[in-house]
Amino acid sequence: MLLASHDGEQWIEAQLRSILAQRDVDVRILVSDDASTDGTRDVVARMAVHDERVVLLPGGTYGSAIANFLHLIREADVSGADAVAFSDQDDVWHLDRLARQLPRLDDADGTSGNVTAVYPRRRVLIEKHHPQRRLDFVCESAGPGSTFVLSPAAFARVREVATTDARVDDAAQHDWLVYAIVRAAGMRWTIAEESLLDYRQHGTNVVGANVGVRSALARLRQLRSGAFRADAARVARIASDVAAGPLRVELAHVAELLERDDAAARRELAALTPELRRRPREQRLLRAAIAVGAW
Repeated sequence: MLLASHDGEQWIEAQLRSILAQRDVDVRILVSDDASTDGTRDVVARMAVHDERVVLLPGGTYGSAIANFLHLIREADVSGADAVAFSDQDDVWHLDRLARQLPRLDDADGTSGNVTAVYPRRRVLIEKHHPQRRLDFVCESAGPGSTFVLSPAAFARVREVATTDARVDDAAQHDWLVYAIVRAAGMRWTIAEESLLDYRQHGTNVVGANVGVRSALARLRQLRSGAFRADAARVARIASDVAAGPLRVELAHVAELLERDDAAARRELAALTPELRRRPREQRLLRAAIAVGAW
C-alpha cells in the first residue's frame, strides 16, 4: 500500500485504521510524507511503533501529491507483494474493499471502482464504471487513484516508465498516468460498479469529487485554459512510447492532433470523442467543446 501524505493530521489515523482493518487480506502500508507542518508524521510514527505493518519512510519535500506518489512509485520497496495499491490520506476504506478487489487480478492487471463522496450532510455515489473505450485513457483516469490495485507486472511497467521517461514529472495526476501506462502496455483493466471507499470532501482536497456547480466551473476553466488538452497530449505521447504496433502509431497521431489547433485537427478529434471518454454525456460535452473552440 503506497500512501502519500501532507498536512493530513486530521484525517490520516482513521484512514490508516481502515486499511489495517481490511478483512481476509494481509496489508503493509508505506507512507511517504511531503514536509508536513502539522502532526501528520507524529501520528504515523506513533502508529508504526504499535503496528509493524505501518512503515513511515524518511521524510522529503516533493511539493505536490503527484510528485510524492511518483517518489513512492520509483523508490518504495514492494518486493514480495502480491499486489500494489495507492491510498490517499483522507479517505476511509470499506472493510471488505481489498477482499473484493484482489480476486479481479486473476483476470486483469489493474482494477479500480466507484467511491462515495462524503459531505457534512450528504453522501453521493461517484460513478466511474461506465464501459471502457479504446482510447479513454488519453483523456481520463479509471477513477480515483485511491481505488487502484495493480498486479506486480503492471506496477513494474509503471515503475519502469516513471523511472525512464522524464515527461511523467509534468503529468497532471498520478492515477491518470498509471491508468494510461497500463492500458497502453496492452494490459487488461477492470472498473467495478460498487463503491470501495468513503471519499471525504473538505477544503483541502487536492482534486475532490466532480460534483456540483463549483466543480463544473473549475473544470470548465481548466478546459478553456488549454491545460487539460496539454495534459492529454502529454499522456498520449507517454502512452505512445509504451504501446506497440498499430496502437503506438494511433496514439502518436492523437498526440499530434491534441498539440495542434487547426480546423482539420479539431474535426478529427471531434470524430474520436466516442473513444476518448467513457460516459456518453462526457463524450457529448467534449465534442461540443471542440466544436466551439473551447478545447
